[in-house]
Amino acid sequence: MGLKRILSTIVVFITLILLTPLLAQGPEEETLQPYSQPLVRIGVLAYRPKLQTLQQWRPLADLLKDKLPNYDFVIEALTYSEMSEAIAQKELDFILTNSGHYIFLKHRFSLSSPLATLAVEENGIKTTSFGGVIFTRSDNTSINTLQDLKGKRIAAVNKVSLGGYQMQTYELLKNNIHFPHDMTLSLTGLPHDNVVQKVLSHQVDVGFVRTGVLEKMAQENLISLNDFKIIQAPNTPIFPVRLSTSLYPEWPFSALTHVNENLARKVVSILFRVEENQTTMKTMQIYGFNIPSNYLALEEMLRTMRLPPFDEKPLLNLWDIWDNYRIFIIIFSNILLFLLGYVLFSLWRKNRQLQESQFLYTKLSEHTNT
Repeated sequence: MGLKRILSTIVVFITLILLTPLLAQGPEEETLQPYSQPLVRIGVLAYRPKLQTLQQWRPLADLLKDKLPNYDFVIEALTYSEMSEAIAQKELDFILTNSGHYIFLKHRFSLSSPLATLAVEENGIKTTSFGGVIFTRSDNTSINTLQDLKGKRIAAVNKVSLGGYQMQTYELLKNNIHFPHDMTLSLTGLPHDNVVQKVLSHQVDVGFVRTGVLEKMAQENLISLNDFKIIQAPNTPIFPVRLSTSLYPEWPFSALTHVNENLARKVVSILFRVEENQTTMKTMQIYGFNIPSNYLALEEMLRTMRLPPFDEKPLLNLWDIWDNYRIFIIIFSNILLFLLGYVLFSLWRKNRQLQESQFLYTKLSEHTNT
């Protein structure tokens, strides 16, 4: 019995020694483990330099983080191709890009309908629309109207750019100018500043940028507005800044389909109240966010010009041909029927004449024989 008691005491003693470090840690040790918050990435198109884009939109991430502390928000400044690649790899949760690029992405990837439309401030006026600018150097006396652009050298950032290419191209098409066939096109890539510098350095004759770019560069003392003149299209609407085209809805804010609906709803509610934070709004150089605008007119423009994502030739069926070419089909059919009737009538007359001739010949032969 004495030996068993001694052995039991030794086992208990060893057990206590092994458990002492674990007991010393206690339940508080769990609080020392690192906690990782869900990361929410917002992709923003960098139509100006990337560093400038990050500085402009970083306050939005800070505001969202302040209102939704359970999430960690980050801004990604991206070019067109970088944003497409990031969406394909599911590396983004929300995007803010130009309207034409959004429509392209929506047809290529899984995106929600616009959750909100950006409202900007142009010369102290709130607007949810923007347009394109066609400009040249003020000392270029050979270019004063849209017709003068024929045969000239044009600079634009990218064919996907709505305000920096597509709007201008559509305006020229409406004036029976087929761009880029009638001109020489030079693509600079983002930011739009590249286009302005190319025009300023005489590398090209004309530049395409979105509205507000020239004014912002002038405010940053990068250029002088007196060095440029704007080529305006007929019936150009009144707008707070220089404009050459029609106006279209501002940038949409959209979510990828994998984003939780509850999170998307909370984010949008904060966007709609961003005007309450004047400091954040001033840093972002915006006027806030509005309910989503109607982008159907923009889609129609892209379809008319067969620009991405509507650049593929449609497959026509018989009903499509009838609907599109009904008048021509009817006219052509009537002409064919008339020609067919005329040919048949001519053949009938010829045949009748031959029969009459044959009959007279037969009668004459009988009379001669008698």
